[in-house]
Amino acid sequence: MSLNGKQWVWPEHDRDRAHDLAKKLNVPHALARLLLSRGIEDSRLAGAFLCPSADQLHSPWLMRGMEQAVSRLLKAVGDREKIVIYGDYDADGITAAVILVETLQALGGKVDFFLPSRFDEGYGLHIEPLKQFKDSGASLVVTVDCGINAVEEAAYASEIGLDLIITDHHQPLAHVPEAVAVINPLQKECPYPFKELSGAGIAFKLAVALTDKSGNLFPSRLLDLAALGTAADVVPLLGENRVIVALGLEIIRGLERPGFKALSHAVRLESERINSSALSFMLAPAVNAAGRMGEALPAAQLLLEKDTAKAAELAVQLHEVNQVRRSIEQKILIEAEEAALELLSSEETKIITLSSENWHHGVIGIVASRLVDKFNCPVVLIALADGRGRGSARSLPGFDITAALSGSPSLLEHFGGHEQAAGFTIEEGKIEQLRQSLNCYALSGMGDSRVSPNLYIDAELDGCEIDFELAGAIEQLQPFGNENPTPLFGSRDWEITSLRLVGADKKHLKLSVRKGERILDAIMFSAANLEAQLEKGRRVDLAFGLKNGFFRDQKTLDVEVKDLSYSDTLSSGNLEIIDLRGSKRRLDLSKEILGQEEGNCIIFAATRSRANKIKEKSPVRQCPYTITSGAMNGGRADLPEEAETLLLFDLPLHESVVEPIFKGSYKDGKLKVYLLYNNEDQEQNCRLIDMSLPSAEMLETIVAALAETAADGMEITFPGKVGQVLKVKPANSFWDRVESILTEISLLESGRLSSEREKIRKNWPDCLELSSTYCSTRELIESCEYFQRLLLDGSLEEITAYFHHLSGR
Repeated sequence: MSLNGKQWVWPEHDRDRAHDLAKKLNVPHALARLLLSRGIEDSRLAGAFLCPSADQLHSPWLMRGMEQAVSRLLKAVGDREKIVIYGDYDADGITAAVILVETLQALGGKVDFFLPSRFDEGYGLHIEPLKQFKDSGASLVVTVDCGINAVEEAAYASEIGLDLIITDHHQPLAHVPEAVAVINPLQKECPYPFKELSGAGIAFKLAVALTDKSGNLFPSRLLDLAALGTAADVVPLLGENRVIVALGLEIIRGLERPGFKALSHAVRLESERINSSALSFMLAPAVNAAGRMGEALPAAQLLLEKDTAKAAELAVQLHEVNQVRRSIEQKILIEAEEAALELLSSEETKIITLSSENWHHGVIGIVASRLVDKFNCPVVLIALADGRGRGSARSLPGFDITAALSGSPSLLEHFGGHEQAAGFTIEEGKIEQLRQSLNCYALSGMGDSRVSPNLYIDAELDGCEIDFELAGAIEQLQPFGNENPTPLFGSRDWEITSLRLVGADKKHLKLSVRKGERILDAIMFSAANLEAQLEKGRRVDLAFGLKNGFFRDQKTLDVEVKDLSYSDTLSSGNLEIIDLRGSKRRLDLSKEILGQEEGNCIIFAATRSRANKIKEKSPVRQCPYTITSGAMNGGRADLPEEAETLLLFDLPLHESVVEPIFKGSYKDGKLKVYLLYNNEDQEQNCRLIDMSLPSAEMLETIVAALAETAADGMEITFPGKVGQVLKVKPANSFWDRVESILTEISLLESGRLSSEREKIRKNWPDCLELSSTYCSTRELIESCEYFQRLLLDGSLEEITAYFHHLSGR
């Protein structure tokens, strides 16, 4: 689990296939792996993906209803009939309306447009505006981004003699309305090969067909509008959508449309910085803000405006409205998060459904999207006013929220949408029923998807691959958006060399990390809450985005960390092992660990003096228990009944030193184990073993010394003069073992040197096998060496498995 509580899913790449694709495309190997992770395996398809062009667009004449729609519209243009374009109040519906207004005006049509109010009419086609159109002399209405489920409204239009053409990209829920023409790739028997167009994309297709039928050139000038509508809506940026946005961005960067030029200036966006992210998060929100906060008309006027001064006034107005929208959104987000946390305390809650009279319904859709990201489950928010609610629903990939809503048609007045987003109206008294109905719908299919949200890594990078070349190559994947997100890379096992909070409000985390000789400077936005969990010297895995940037006219490699996961930590069953082996700041780390851990803490230190030194550094509130290597000789301190933390400051000599801790009780059934020792500890342990356990080599030295200093039959007392030939000063237990071994091989008899010593020396070292004490001592030495080598060189998985073995659990 990562520091943000997500489960990372690492990709599995076929390196050979990636190598082959990289060679054919002449791109970095990492970019080829990215393409493979997105299902693009064929070099021809990959080439088309990296180089979107207009010839990749399908013919609009493949779309069912296109012939009838074009025929009726051109007749209306020729007969000077009044045409009304009926749009929507979001960026998709606004741009779709403007596309058809400009197209029909260019053809000489008499055209007007109508954008419903989010607060008055609400989403979709409504009867009252249709009546007004008829009264004003209109004979033809064309819907964009709405109408596919307006069966009653379409019937009313026919009843009053108003021709209706429906263009929409939302999912048909039942019968398609009766109309002169219905254009929607999702309707039955529509052969159009791409089903994911936005409302603006379908309007653009109609515009292409109209200009084609009229003998005019391909209307590339309208791609800027289609790009904005597509990027702003929740549609996949694949296939035609990718082409539309890529080509439209080129036009927008040229700032030929006064509205885009004025809006870019208002939001302080330089033309060279206009990419899909800027389109989605800077330009589109300003266009959307008009409809969210009041009336969408100013946004449409801005996009239609030819006068630069008037466009500038409208752009400033939209930008200011958007600033207000952001402030309101933040307040709602805080309130909705608190309510969601309370609701999620129930295990049966699979869909968050909340309502409030304090919420602005023009903003709740954005808030719902943020809550989906935070809680990893679908979210339905409802803004209440005068006994009625207007709802916005957002979902996870794989869960169709519109289908969920369609399971409760009797509770809703109006609703519509697609798999990831939907809108509806409802009576306040029916909200609780809706909450229960949605939850029941989800219980059967969602399982425990909220428990462990996944974070999908697109490609794993070696340190040497993180460079300017790859950052530049990534740009070929633009435009980014739904189903073609900005690449998320993963890289393992980086050491934190520094970290600090930055920014005016100190809420961003600046990191420097190192892997071998490679050093990266990275930023993690809004991550101040993670600072306390990180420390210099810890090793982490990185999930990050990568791009080229500039700072003070210098090219920079911008690494934006999205999540962190300890590469030095493993949780398994009731154990959590934190690997800080080899740290040069053990004493400081132990102080920090003792400062943050609560409950009973046990420290292993090689000697009593080292244990006391650690205790002196401990926080006043923490009084840790200590054990030392003397525990092998019966010098074990009393241990607490329940342990929460075990800090292995030094390398234990043998498993018996720590085995009682693992066999004991853990607080709340969990034990956290910190590994702080290093290779230098093994040298100290070797000296300790030499002082306690006689090896064959040491015994040979002792026997040789006896031959030179003692005569047959002489009484031998250890250590005596023999002790002077050893490089260490062994403990009394060492000499006890020596005496037992020499007695068991008959070199000593009743404490006196045997007359058979020369015979015994000639049979050295085979004679040692006759000593059970020697055999057990040798096994103990080998056991110590194995245990220490495992703790020093073993993987976290191997060490954890061994600790589980010691616990007997």
